[in-house]
Amino acid sequence: MNKDELREVILQILEEKKGEGLTSTEIRNILIEKGVEFNMIEFREVLADLVREGKVKKTPDYNVRKFKFSLP
Repeated sequence: MNKDELREVILQILEEKKGEGLTSTEIRNILIEKGVEFNMIEFREVLADLVREGKVKKTPDYNVRKFKFSLP
């Protein structure tokens, strides 16, 4: 799967879970459950690009000490 396809799948997952916010591990696990083949480096690059572009919001969750990703 190329980066553009991975972007679309990540945005689709965040749309389905709108309002919840997911950690990168949760997003990764959903991708694996869906049978999506991806490289972890590309996954992190795509997620970081989406945050930089403002398409995904990254907020700290102090309870679990991780960042949560959601749609703005």
